[in-house]
Amino acid sequence: MNNTKEKKLKPNTSAKKRAVRSDKFKIPFELNEQQIGMKLEHYFGILEICLERNLELESSIEARTGADYEYQGLQARYYLQAKAPVALKSTEIVPIAKGKENEGLNAIRAFRKDNDLAEFPHSFCFGLRKPAKHAKVPDELQHNLLYAMNAPGNNSHAMYVAPTVHSKEEYMALLRDGSHFSSLYDGPFWRFRDERIVLEKLASHVMMNMPFLQAHICITPHDKVTTHEHHYSYSAHANDVAFHSPIVLESASRSLADFLASQARQIAGFETQSTESVLNEMKEALPESVVRALGDSSQQDQRPLGAIREIGKMLWEQYGIVQYLVMKRRDE
Repeated sequence: MNNTKEKKLKPNTSAKKRAVRSDKFKIPFELNEQQIGMKLEHYFGILEICLERNLELESSIEARTGADYEYQGLQARYYLQAKAPVALKSTEIVPIAKGKENEGLNAIRAFRKDNDLAEFPHSFCFGLRKPAKHAKVPDELQHNLLYAMNAPGNNSHAMYVAPTVHSKEEYMALLRDGSHFSSLYDGPFWRFRDERIVLEKLASHVMMNMPFLQAHICITPHDKVTTHEHHYSYSAHANDVAFHSPIVLESASRSLADFLASQARQIAGFETQSTESVLNEMKEALPESVVRALGDSSQQDQRPLGAIREIGKMLWEQYGIVQYLVMKRRDE
């Protein structure tokens, strides 16, 4: 009987070994999108430190209350989607078996190798999100909503944000490194906080050199898609971005440190947009089905800022996109 049992077990054991071997080039990230997003929420808020007294930052995760008449308009908007990437070991470390070049994530590894994109010791990739079954418009793709919200000319920036490390231990060590925060509240700079140019330069310098922010890539959605079955890939240095179906993307990325630092330097000088114009722009950019699903929030008698907040709430709750608004208060 023992021999019989052993014979029955062997096929399953072999199958498991084959499964392990087939995935040996993949290193899944040890945190999920929601956990990454929570960390980014805190660090993104550093941007508020360099804002003028009459500017404030609001997130759709925890929107503040306030009447429209308190605000002159919007200074900038940001739309973030946190992603948990998979690290792909270099083809030098784990060669692709003959005939497997187009199978699964091996196709990404093969494309990066063939196009001389950085892949050593590993590259990273993440897939687009599947349609949200619980959403009011379940067939609408998150990627296309993110793409619709990207209008840099109107100070509206949409991006995927993903780590450039794959170890939870390393990621948490970067998160807990508070050495750069002291510069924001100490030394001669904070005593002269009314001198905006000093604070802007300081905040920009601190963010540009903050290890946690440096360890994230920002990838701008480059085009609309008809299916979620695509991936972005990138290097551990936050560059060499590719989109699969295969295409190499030029100037599609930067580190989160560089992005926030550039915003810190420029944001006070941006042109203030009225809430009415921003709301109209958002309605024109979003698919009609999504605007229609907002119901009362998109009606003309709804105050503009309230409607913008409702759109941000919907994007967060149904599609996982976080909206940040930089709002300018009216002169007192």
